[in-house]
Amino acid sequence: MSVQIGRIKGIPIRLHFTLIIVFLLVAWSLATSFMPAFFPKLSALEYWTMGVAGAILLFISVLLHELSHSIVASRFGIRVRQIILFIFGGVSDIEEEPHNPGKEFQIAFAGPATSFILSAIFAGLWAASAAAQIVPVFEGIMLYSAIINVMLGAFNLLPAFPLDGGRILRAALVKRTKRDFDQATETAVRVGVVISYILIGVGFLTIFTSNFVSGIWLILLGWFVQSGAQSYKYQYELTAILSKVRVRDIMNTAFIAIPSEMTLEESLRQYFIVYMKSAFPITDVGGRLVGMITLKQVLDVDVSKRREMTIREVMTPVEELNIVNQDARGDEAAQKMTRSRSGKIFVCDLEGRLIGMVTKTDLLNVVSERQEFSKTSAAG
Repeated sequence: MSVQIGRIKGIPIRLHFTLIIVFLLVAWSLATSFMPAFFPKLSALEYWTMGVAGAILLFISVLLHELSHSIVASRFGIRVRQIILFIFGGVSDIEEEPHNPGKEFQIAFAGPATSFILSAIFAGLWAASAAAQIVPVFEGIMLYSAIINVMLGAFNLLPAFPLDGGRILRAALVKRTKRDFDQATETAVRVGVVISYILIGVGFLTIFTSNFVSGIWLILLGWFVQSGAQSYKYQYELTAILSKVRVRDIMNTAFIAIPSEMTLEESLRQYFIVYMKSAFPITDVGGRLVGMITLKQVLDVDVSKRREMTIREVMTPVEELNIVNQDARGDEAAQKMTRSRSGKIFVCDLEGRLIGMVTKTDLLNVVSERQEFSKTSAAG
């Protein structure tokens, strides 16, 4: 669950609800531990001012880190859907994988480079404020910001997906060892899983030997790297399989459509109750798709009005539906589903006539069949 807070260079910036948790933790940790250790004998108000300001600058730094990825990707003509800031930092939702190793390296390295530049700026401000003996509050904020940006840049350079270092490793494997993109991805994911186990192991060791909180964070980071690597591998394999399939080969042509002029009462009695489905496409007399009606939309209308109101009055219009032509690739259909969070794709011809439908289950069945076939072929 996230909320959009604005746009930068046309890219939507969203905040995930988990950001509230980590913001409070960072501010508390700075105010009660980090700042008193480096700057003793200050007031509680000063420590909390430093803590809150440090947490704000941390997330501004993460935003700039992710924004740099997005700007470089945009320069290569790759669309960036959004940037999401969440508990472990941020992610740039880039529409497609740059299969060119040079482009991937530049996009991936832009983030850590930005973090190191920010660190140098904050370090310079910290040194200047310390020399001039400016208010310790400002000095503390600059010191923390310099340190955290170095850590942010260094952590992201770990050669593990979904971190920037994992993408840099893949780009290097493709360019230097001449491996194909699939092989390089497999190797980079495996390295990432190994690194995640190391982080988790060091985290447990830290808990029992020195710092409980630091150990927990290392374990969480290790879990994040491992789950991210495995999730990326699954998504990559799914996309690779679906990119070789055309929608016409997997669409369901035995669909049931409701006439557009039917009343809500008639649709409920003749379709929803009979076929026990939660949604139906709506077509006009020429078979052209005009919208979709769901059971919830019908039931949300008062019973006394269902006999007079037609489904056109409450349906989801065609403009808001996921529509592709029959020659579209399976991965394009999957991307549309993911972006809209809808489980249905409508397949129409050039005149807008509905000729088939594809559901998330259809796509997953194709992936399962292809994976099973690959295993059988390898075993044989």
